Amino acid sequence: MQITSCTPPKKALISVAILLACVVSISVLVSGCKGGPHPTEAVPVQLPFSLAIVPGRSGDITTAKRNPNDFYVVLTNVSGLPQPVWESWNSWGYQALTFELTTTDGKKFIVSRKSHGFTANWPSWLLVEPGEHQVFAIELDESWATNPTLPWATNPTLPASDRMPITMKAIYEIAETPQATQNHVWVGRVESHRYNFTLRQW
Repeated sequence: MQITSCTPPKKALISVAILLACVVSISVLVSGCKGGPHPTEAVPVQLPFSLAIVPGRSGDITTAKRNPNDFYVVLTNVSGLPQPVWESWNSWGYQALTFELTTTDGKKFIVSRKSHGFTANWPSWLLVEPGEHQVFAIELDESWATNPTLPWATNPTLPASDRMPITMKAIYEIAETPQATQNHVWVGRVESHRYNFTLRQW
């Protein structure tokens, strides 16, 4: 009587084992790519500053022929260490502050200081202690949005209007330069949240 063995050949078992190992490896690799924290994921950087806009006495942002109402931008050191920042009169700090205006129809306008030559210029900085502030007083003179001789200008040109509802945020940004590295001045970008104002052009 002939007995037939049901045991598969050894070579077949090895092939099946190798195939299963490959399937498991691919499954683990795919699941690792789809979910779970990746070891190289970037950790959000905690900025040492916060930025806020404080309106003037009218509560609006105004322009005028003479003595327009000031408004203020407040840079606050929210870290536990003193932070060196550029003074705003020199070329490194002069254009650090910009504004983004958005009208009710969704159009965006960038307000920035126009560049100019500096007859005297050196990298002077000041120290903002923890919990302390650097306050910028902003004054927008007549035709600030279109007049090329004034220090502030918009891009694109802002339409004239007596009362224009806008949202506005401030942006403080310092570029990395050899002078910033040498003086250990903070470099980076910080933004305020958006504020609702009425822009009044007198």
